[in-house]
Parts: sequence; C-alpha cells; structure tokens
Amino acid sequence: MRGVCHIQTVEDVCRLAGDEDVDAWRGAIAQYLVQVKDEISLVKLQRKLKMPMVEVWLGLLLGGFALEQRGEFYDNDKIWVRGDNSGV
Repeated sequence: MRGVCHIQTVEDVCRLAGDEDVDAWRGAIAQYLVQVKDEISLVKLQRKLKMPMVEVWLGLLLGGFALEQRGEFYDNDKIWVRGDNSGV
C-alpha cells in the first residue's frame, strides 16, 4: 500500500516531523514551564502558549517532558505536565 507510514520509534516521529520546527516548540514549552514550577494541564498549557495542540503534543513527547494522565485516554483536559521536570 503506497503512502502508508509505519511509525514505531521516536526517530520515526522526528523524521516525519522533519520539516517542522520541533526545537522551537520544545523551547517555548520549556520556557513557559520554568515559570510554572509545579504542574499545568495540557489544555491550559496549549492556551497559554497559543500554539496548535499538535505542536504542543509533539513538543512535549519529543522533548522528554513529564506527563501524567489522570482521566480517560482521549480526555485532553485530564493530562498534566510537570513544570519542575521541563526537559531543559
């Protein structure tokens, strides 16, 4: 099947996002989390950064940030990001 992409590793994701500015996303997240010093919900972080959710997600996942899921799998407002472990 043509056009199907099999992603199995972080490196695969990095290659897929190759044209995107993941470092800028990670940097923006890290800079904001330094101010938080505790934890913030994913949804609130996205609103504060004024970034598209996909950029926040990729920045968090590829940046090594600490995430905690406190709700159901698709419950974005129940995902928390730790400010004291910002990957900086």
